[in-house]
Amino acid sequence: MSTEPPTSSTNMLSISSKKTERIIWTPYLREYISNGYAEHPDLYTDDFRVLDELRNDCIYMETNQKALNRLIKYYAQLVFISAKFPIDVGIEFPWYLTFGEGQKPVSHRNMNYEKACVLYSIGAVYSQLGNAENRSTTEGIKRACNYFQHAAGCFQLLLDTVVPEMRVAPTIDMSPYALQTLINLMLAQAQECVWQKAAMDQLRDGTIARLALKIAEFYDAACELASNSSISNVYPKSWLTHMHIKALHFNAAAQFRKSCECISQDKYGQEVARLQIASEFVKRAFELKHNKLVAPSVMNDLRSLQQIISTNLARAEKDNDVIYLESIPLPAALPAINKTQMVKAQAPTEIADPVSLMMHDKDSPHPVIGLPLFQKLVPFAVHQAASVYVDRKERLIKEDIVHKLEELNSVYHSSIESLHLPALLATTETSAGLPESIMQQAAEVKSGGGSQALYDMWEQVQRASAKNADILEDAFNALDEEHEADEALRSRYTTAWQRPESHILTQQLAAQGQKHRQTLTSAQKADLIVRNKLDTWANIIDVLCLTREELENSIPSSSQGNASPLDSLMRIKKLVEDMNQNMRLRKDLVDQARKASNADDISPALLKKAAELTAKSPIIKIEAAQFEDLFVDELRKYDTFLMTVDQQDEQQSTILRQLNEAYHQYKARMNDPSSGAKREKALQNLSQAYFKYKEIKTNLTEGLKFYGDHAKGLNTFCDTCRDYCYRRQSESEQIVR
Repeated sequence: MSTEPPTSSTNMLSISSKKTERIIWTPYLREYISNGYAEHPDLYTDDFRVLDELRNDCIYMETNQKALNRLIKYYAQLVFISAKFPIDVGIEFPWYLTFGEGQKPVSHRNMNYEKACVLYSIGAVYSQLGNAENRSTTEGIKRACNYFQHAAGCFQLLLDTVVPEMRVAPTIDMSPYALQTLINLMLAQAQECVWQKAAMDQLRDGTIARLALKIAEFYDAACELASNSSISNVYPKSWLTHMHIKALHFNAAAQFRKSCECISQDKYGQEVARLQIASEFVKRAFELKHNKLVAPSVMNDLRSLQQIISTNLARAEKDNDVIYLESIPLPAALPAINKTQMVKAQAPTEIADPVSLMMHDKDSPHPVIGLPLFQKLVPFAVHQAASVYVDRKERLIKEDIVHKLEELNSVYHSSIESLHLPALLATTETSAGLPESIMQQAAEVKSGGGSQALYDMWEQVQRASAKNADILEDAFNALDEEHEADEALRSRYTTAWQRPESHILTQQLAAQGQKHRQTLTSAQKADLIVRNKLDTWANIIDVLCLTREELENSIPSSSQGNASPLDSLMRIKKLVEDMNQNMRLRKDLVDQARKASNADDISPALLKKAAELTAKSPIIKIEAAQFEDLFVDELRKYDTFLMTVDQQDEQQSTILRQLNEAYHQYKARMNDPSSGAKREKALQNLSQAYFKYKEIKTNLTEGLKFYGDHAKGLNTFCDTCRDYCYRRQSESEQIVR
C-alpha cells in the first residue's frame, strides 16, 4: 500500500496523497460556456488559467503548509464552481488508488469524484504534517493533535457528504469501511497526543487512564474496520499489526495508570489485579504475528511499558503477600474505567464552508482560498431548473398518462378473463361445423401429445423430485453418522475428548437442510395440485386429439330459436371490438404525448425568468424552486392528454358494465335446454380444455426447471456436509493417535 509507514523516529502512521495525471480544464469549460451560457468564454481566460494551475499542483504534492494551502484553494474552487457547471463537463478525472503498484488510474467524468479525491489528499497531507511534528514539546504536541483532527474531519466530510454526492460507486480506498478506518486512526493519534501532553504535565493517574482507554478504543475500531472483508487488501499487514499493538498498548497503559491510582486509595488487591491485566495485554501484543513489520519505536514503547509493569507487579505482589494480605479480585469484578474523549473529527472552515469565506468580503480576498472563479456566470440553478422541469414532465407522461392507460388496459383484460370471454368469443365464428380457432387449438394439443404427454411430463417431475429428496437424505445421513461417531468416541474417552460436540457445529447446516426440506415439501404439494388438475381435464383434452370428423360429430348443431346464446355472444364481440379500437387510440395517445414531450423546450422561458431574478444582484443565489410558477404554466400544455385519459376511463367503465350484462344474458340462455345452448357449452368446454392444457404444460415445465435448479443447491449443500464430516473424521483420527 502506498501509505506512509512510521519511521524509526515516530510511532504513528500517516497516509499518502492520492496520485493523479495531468488534465486541462480550459477546453472543456470553454466549450460548455459557449454552448450553455450566453457569454463568450474569453471573458474567463484568467479563471481558466488559475484553475489549471491549481489542478497541476495535484500531480506533485509536498508535505508542507504551502502545498496544503494550494490543495485547499483548489478544493474550495471546486466547491464553488459545482454550482456553475454540471457534474459532467466531459473531463475524465484520473486518480490512482492509494494502494498497489503499477495499477491503472480510475477515471470518471464526474466533478464530484475530482472533489472527493482532492479532499482525500488534503486529509492525507494533514496526517503527514501531524506525523512530522516534533512531539517532544508542548507546542509540537498541540500542532500534531490539530493536524490529526483536521485529517479526521476531512475523511468524515468525505464519508458524510462528498462521496454520497458523487453519484458513482466510490473506489475501494474511499469506501465507507476504508474512510471509517482512517477517521478512527486519526482520532486515535490525536487522542494519543492529548494523552502524551497529560503525561508530560503529570496529571492524575485516573485522568490519564481514562484518556488511554479511549485511545485503545479508537485503535480497536480502526483495526476491526480495516480487517473487514470488503477492504481486506487495502491496508498492509504492518498497519493492521500496528493498530492492534497500539490498542493493546493503551489498554495496558490504562490499567497501569489505574493501578497507580489504587495505591493512593489503599486498594492493594485491585492494584495487583490491574497490573496483572496490563501484563497480559502487553504479552498479547508481543505474541502478534508480523510485529517485526512494525516501527521499532512502537516496539520500544511497548518494551518500556512492559518493564514498568513488570517491576511494579513484582513489587505489588510482594507487598500484598507480606504486608496487606488483600484478596486479588477477578478482572470481571474490577470497576470499569471510564473513557474520556478529548478530540473530534473537525475539518477547518476553509474546507467545511469555503464558499462563505470566499464571498465574505469581495474587496479583501481570503488569504488561502482567494476569490471565487467564474463568479459572473449564470448560476447552474437555471440548468437544474430545466432538469427539474424535464423530470416533472416525464413523470406526468409516465404516471398520469402511460401508467394510467396501462392500468386501464390491465383492468379490462382481467375483467374479460374473469368472464372467460376469449373462450366464449371463439364460439361466435360459426353456428355449424367447427370454428377455425377450435381446430387450431386441437391441432396444437394433438401435435403436443395430448394428456399422455402431460402425464409423461408429470412422471419426469416426480423422478426429479425423488432424486432431490435422495440427495437431501444423503446429506442428513452423513451428518447423523458423523454425530453418532463423535458421541461414541466421546463416551469412550470421556473427559479426554475435548473438541466441540457435533450438534453445536452443525446447527447452521441443519438449518439449511430443514430449509431445503421445506422447499421440497412445498414443491411436492404444488405437484399434487397440478396432478389433480390434469386428472380433471385429461378426458376433455383428449377430445381435442380426435380427428376433425370425430370432433364435429361430438359438437351439437346450433338451434334456430330466437333466444340463441349466439346472439348474446355477437353483442359481446361487438363490445370487445369497440374496446380494441379504444386500445389502439390509447397507443396513439401515448405516442403523441411522448412526441410533444420530446419537442418541449422551455430554455428561453427559464433564461428570461433567471434574468428577472438576478436583475438586482449578479451573485444572488437562485434555487430551482423559484421557477415553480413557470413549471405550472408550461405543464398546462398537457391538459388535453389528461382529459382524454379521463374520457377513456369513463368509456371503459360503460363498456365493462355492458359486457357484464351481455355475459349474464348469455349464461341465462345457456341454461336453455335447446341444442344451441348445448353447442355453445360444448365449444366453450373445448376452448377451456385447450387453455388448461397450456396451463398444465407450463406448470410442469416450470416444475422441471425448479427441480433442476434446486438439485444444484442440494448438491452443493450435500458436498458441504460431506466435507464437514471428512474434516471431523480426520480430526478424530489425529486425536485418537
